[in-house]
Amino acid sequence: MASGRLSREAKGKGLAEDPLQAPRTARIRAQAPDNEERLRKLSLTIIGRVTNQSVQKVWSLIPFFTELWKTESRPVGSDLGNGMFQFQFEHEADLLTVLDKRPYHFARWMVIVQRWEPTVSESFPSLIPFWIKIQGVPLHLWSEDTVKSLGKDIGIFEKAEVTSLSMKMRVQINGRLPLIKTSVIEYPNGDEVTAYFVYEKLERHCSKCFRLDHDINDCLVAKHEERARKAEEVSNQQTRLRQEDRKKIPLDSESFRLSATNSRAAAHYKSQRHRSNDLRFDARETLEAQRRARSLHEAHRSRYSRDYAREYSKDWQKSHQGEATYNADASYNRREARSRSPSRRYENREHPNSPPGSRGRGRERRADSKTSESHRSSSVRGNPLRGEQRQQPTDPQ
Repeated sequence: MASGRLSREAKGKGLAEDPLQAPRTARIRAQAPDNEERLRKLSLTIIGRVTNQSVQKVWSLIPFFTELWKTESRPVGSDLGNGMFQFQFEHEADLLTVLDKRPYHFARWMVIVQRWEPTVSESFPSLIPFWIKIQGVPLHLWSEDTVKSLGKDIGIFEKAEVTSLSMKMRVQINGRLPLIKTSVIEYPNGDEVTAYFVYEKLERHCSKCFRLDHDINDCLVAKHEERARKAEEVSNQQTRLRQEDRKKIPLDSESFRLSATNSRAAAHYKSQRHRSNDLRFDARETLEAQRRARSLHEAHRSRYSRDYAREYSKDWQKSHQGEATYNADASYNRREARSRSPSRRYENREHPNSPPGSRGRGRERRADSKTSESHRSSSVRGNPLRGEQRQQPTDPQ
């Protein structure tokens, strides 16, 4: 009898696979396009590269060169990324005019501008044509052959100009490599002459490694040499201090005998021991000295604070002595007033609007009113008083 269970394949079990998942190999195969019209347009294209991407921004460079190049038709520029850009021209003459006016610079840094070439090299574009003056060569050794040999040694030689006043050449230099500023010329008789190159229209660059993509403040070679120089200075200073200490310490064995009988040697060793640049320096003694100095400083501050508080209290007592006496008298008067009976306190109370010196007048007025009431013959309601006779009105006749 066949089993009623389904197989794994029938159930469709297994790893879930997405048919839309890309292989993600980061490598493909493609065919080179065969487009004659596209190649014709690219033949009228200039490819450029900035030398310092941190300063030169392509989005601001494109309108700058568009206005700078006065051509019949306005070139169209675009950003290619990674510090590269392109300009497309409509006429061959405009393109050649722009190339003849090289080298160019933007934001005081050099710009590499080169005609488009069907290449896949990452170093393209890289050539900058410079007019280079040759200096340091004696006048009787000036010749076009010498200039041509120098130009081919440092780049792609184009042409030379030798006159009675100067000697220079036009050479395409690789702008992504350090510039060559000097060259040695050897002659058959064994003479050697050092020629110095002066680049015309050369803007900012590193004066240490002669690269065009940074200045001396960001040069790694200059920073490395500076660190090495400082380390050498520190080493030389430590060596000199050790030599000075050895000269100061006497060579006899008594200088190292730290006993009560040799106090001079012990004092000398102790004085040398506190020096931080000495090999025998002990950091614990320095820390102890710093602790003692801090404790003395804190003690001085606390003593100064106590003295200041004492003097301030004396001055305060002198200035407030009269006020303190007045307050004491006032408190005594308040205690005396509390000890009196309520009737007396009420009699001696002064009205806030009464004039000064009127204390006790209310008591006199109340005494006078009592005397006048004793002579009355009737009460307030007009009834005769008890034990007294009502006085009869007298006849005015």
